[in-house]
Amino acid sequence: MHTFLVSQEALAPATYNRRLAALRSFIRWLRAQGWQIEDVLAQVARKPEGTRTPRALDAQRVEAVLRQITNPRDRALFWLIYDGGLRCQEALAIDIDDISWSERSILIHGKGDRPREMFFSRAVSSLLDKYLLTRGNPTTGALFVTQRKARLPRSADLTPDGYARLSYRQADTLWKQYTPGWDLHQLRHTAISVRAAHDYTEVDLKRFSGHTSLRSLERYIADNREAAKRKARAWERRQG
Repeated sequence: MHTFLVSQEALAPATYNRRLAALRSFIRWLRAQGWQIEDVLAQVARKPEGTRTPRALDAQRVEAVLRQITNPRDRALFWLIYDGGLRCQEALAIDIDDISWSERSILIHGKGDRPREMFFSRAVSSLLDKYLLTRGNPTTGALFVTQRKARLPRSADLTPDGYARLSYRQADTLWKQYTPGWDLHQLRHTAISVRAAHDYTEVDLKRFSGHTSLRSLERYIADNREAAKRKARAWERRQG
């Protein structure tokens, strides 16, 4: 177990601590089953996690960057992530068959294989239309694909016309070309934080983000200055 933990040293403190807790729980279970086993982790300390803060960006700067993107695929992809608060992997996993154009909704295959429905704006619908037009309006297969046909068709996730699904690495490289080095997860953080500041309830945020617990949303809500300001001004108007 010590060898395993040493191999985990490079992980973020929160991830390291979760794995340490799982190992301790496993040892307790073994001892409860009658195993004579020493608590070899008794002297292993948790890593200090410090204060976790959202990595949200200024929404106006983000939207300015998004408006400057001219490539139809990239513009549709990054606006969709921002519009839906999606994880990049969720956006890249979308198939055209997952989209209901009449409802402007998408079946998202979320983290842990938990599906949820995302509703997108008319602006994003227009961007998706323009992008798919450049591909000849396909009706099936991966939504976001590479610009060139795959060189290794047997090992790739291909569309019927031979294009591979865009990968996270490729999308992240593209995003960094458009931004001052922002990472893709900050786009999702910003989308959630903006809604936290504009009267989304905790339940609304849970559904929007795909988080499974309200505790996961505390970092977006507890220290959201803009949300607190809006609530205070709304209360003032009620008293007024």
